[in-house]
Amino acid sequence: MRRKLRRLMIFGFVLGGLLALGGFRASLPRLLILHSGSEGSPWVQRLDLAFERELQASRQPVRVERHYLRLDEPGTSPEAVRVRVQDARRAMDRLSPDLLIAVDDEANDLLARHDAGRPDLRRLYVSIDQPPSRYGYDGRASVTGVAETLPLVAVRDAIEALRGVRPFAAGTEPRQPLRVAALARNSETGRAELEQVQRFDWAPLQLVDAAAASDFGQWKRICESWAGKADVVLVLSHRGMPLLAGSAKAVTGAELAEWMERACPPVPIGMSSGYVADGGGLSIAPSPEEYGKISMRMALEWLASDRRAKPPEAREATHFDVALNAPRLRRRGLHLPPLYVEAAHARNAYFD
Repeated sequence: MRRKLRRLMIFGFVLGGLLALGGFRASLPRLLILHSGSEGSPWVQRLDLAFERELQASRQPVRVERHYLRLDEPGTSPEAVRVRVQDARRAMDRLSPDLLIAVDDEANDLLARHDAGRPDLRRLYVSIDQPPSRYGYDGRASVTGVAETLPLVAVRDAIEALRGVRPFAAGTEPRQPLRVAALARNSETGRAELEQVQRFDWAPLQLVDAAAASDFGQWKRICESWAGKADVVLVLSHRGMPLLAGSAKAVTGAELAEWMERACPPVPIGMSSGYVADGGGLSIAPSPEEYGKISMRMALEWLASDRRAKPPEAREATHFDVALNAPRLRRRGLHLPPLYVEAAHARNAYFD
């Protein structure tokens, strides 16, 4: 009898603990992170790492879930996009988050900007290249975020630093502006980045073209067409781009960087943080760590406040990462000033 009573007491204690733990977990603020890309994307991985660091540093009790739309994968047909959007909506319905973090333009365009029966849902956009007004966010008390500004001022300065250096010195008049072209995958993010490039004041440089490619074959043809017409090409968003039209296989970052460094006539400058790690020579790119740190701090601050409180003020992240592969640059006869070398060293992104 005593044994049964003791077992019942232990069972009751354990059950009570589990119920208390479940009740505590159910009472936690719920945060859903919605990524446009896939778990394997270097950009997504570094963002997730920055999110996790801020969560651990804050020790604020929050229930966090992640969902990946995987729109950077090849063969993403309109039907596949529709299915993945439906899956994301089901994840939102199941969790019923108090706050949604939507990363990149695709997640905001396809999901976050729509109320979906939750006009009170707090939304925080991260790394959108389009202006927030593009998604109807202006004047909405339930929306804030961190917009992405490509570090084009830093890129322009770096290109100017190359003046007088081979191959730009040979046959180039001192007063002739260096010519810039830009190339991106034909996607929501790629088109938005191209718009930023086109709006930017490139003087004293000259922007000669900005193009979007639907597959790697078209990407190569566009690059080759710029021989003798452009000195530098900006390598914008390209993850998930099919190798050929209709192909289910995507070009890898290493394949794209290898071809750009070996065969692209203009000098390539990567605008994504993984370009040099993939084998490119130079990148000046937005910092995923910065976006993750700022946006998670904003999210936690907002969750800790009263639901009727104003959201944290919308921001732009201005920090960028410099990465250099010295042998790749030397192969083209390029030598950047020591300032760029030290900036790359500081981020452990200098390869020699």
